Amino acid sequence: MERRVTNTSKPKADLKKKVPKGKVQLLVYIGEDLYRELISVAPNLYGKHHGAISFVVEDALRRYLNPFVRSNIKLNPRLSVKQVYEQVCEKIMDILGESKKPHVVGEKILDMAISEVRGPTVVERWKKFFAQEGLIKFVGGFPPNRSVELL
Repeated sequence: MERRVTNTSKPKADLKKKVPKGKVQLLVYIGEDLYRELISVAPNLYGKHHGAISFVVEDALRRYLNPFVRSNIKLNPRLSVKQVYEQVCEKIMDILGESKKPHVVGEKILDMAISEVRGPTVVERWKKFFAQEGLIKFVGGFPPNRSVELL
């Protein structure tokens, strides 16, 4: 008598979902909190239809990568500006209670840190210096609620 083994799993070809033309599938791991935020925000932005999460993620990646794609190579910043920038980054870490420099912060937090390090009357001037020297980039939003990338 011949013993027959049945395979209960589906073939790999059946497991692959059909990927729309011009798209690729990307598997990433993100924190649970970020995932919950994504799930709650996506329907509000793009409606409750299939693909809303993909639209949000694609839009976020475009906005994040855009400054890198369009940036020019700059020379090293002046030492005095670099020193003030490092002091401001330390102050931002103190404000946020983090042990390492964050990659992106809100403009209001940057303003608060500059104000505490250099004084409230020169905040705009130092933001301009930092941007000219390639130490920060404004990556999204409108003043005073822009996101600022700390390079």
